[in-house]
Amino acid sequence: MKKEMSEQLDQAVNLILKNEVVAMPTETVYGLAARIDSEVAIKKIFSVKKRPFFDPLIVHVSSVQQAQSCVQQWHAMCDLLVKKFWPGPLTLVMPKSPLISDLITSGLPNVGLRWPAHPVAQSLISRVGVPLAAPSANLFGRTSPTAAQHVRDEFQNKVFVLDGDSSQIGIESTVLLVKNIDARYELSILRKGAILQSQIEQALADSDLTYQWVESVDKKESPGHMKHHYMPQVPLVVCRNSRMKLSDLTSHLNQKLKELPDEVEGVKIVKPKQPISKIEFLKLSDDPAQAARELYSQLRAASQRMPDALCFIQMPHHQGEMWESVFDRLYKAASLILD
Repeated sequence: MKKEMSEQLDQAVNLILKNEVVAMPTETVYGLAARIDSEVAIKKIFSVKKRPFFDPLIVHVSSVQQAQSCVQQWHAMCDLLVKKFWPGPLTLVMPKSPLISDLITSGLPNVGLRWPAHPVAQSLISRVGVPLAAPSANLFGRTSPTAAQHVRDEFQNKVFVLDGDSSQIGIESTVLLVKNIDARYELSILRKGAILQSQIEQALADSDLTYQWVESVDKKESPGHMKHHYMPQVPLVVCRNSRMKLSDLTSHLNQKLKELPDEVEGVKIVKPKQPISKIEFLKLSDDPAQAARELYSQLRAASQRMPDALCFIQMPHHQGEMWESVFDRLYKAASLILD
């Protein structure tokens, strides 16, 4: 490890042990981290992010043993999934142990656990000696950060940032609810990410575990469940009609953006301050994994250029599981979806 990073880690550990929050890199996005055994520190996450207490936090660990201490029971399903996908972008949601406060889980009985693959995050958690709660390091409802500079810009250098380069995956982890009912399992994806349902099925194909997929009725057990999230500072519109003419698009936007409410579920909806004349088109790679990596940094860069509106055209070839994960973020980041 380079001397500069070692010094940064020393500083980050010292701050966290003093119940402060620190921005840490992970392979998904940067997280705003605090120790789970300090209510003072956990409350700082919510206050710094301006995040409502009804939105639960994911707990990050640096070993399977740490994860086991956070839940009531550790099942064979967990062993199989973590062997295949940890460290990595999969969050497991299970009944919490007394170690996890209701503040972290927003009063819910389950906790989300993840062992991040980023070596700097692993070092930080290991050196602190307790798991760290860490939602994305941005203001509530706004675009997640995938670089240290994004966090500095977001919090105007008021939060210490461990600089671990750009996030390799670029969107938040897959969140998987695991229920054990009489030696059989129910699995529900609460939030789509880079770990796909087909990959989980493949990992379980050779096991003798009995499971079924269940469409979760209540996704509030997962962060990022609100209708609007990840929003840039300029209005983002997703147009699902790839044949729409630019003139029609502009007139539709001017009409429909005016009709939007100011706020939904506590998130302020981004609306134009004047009639739209300058539309910038968001261009992402045709490779969905690369598109995920680009998405948040592109939204932030476009916000700095301040067009009247930002538009992404959904094309017929945007098909498949990984694109579904990308569009989960795009739809929630959008002020408006046009058909």
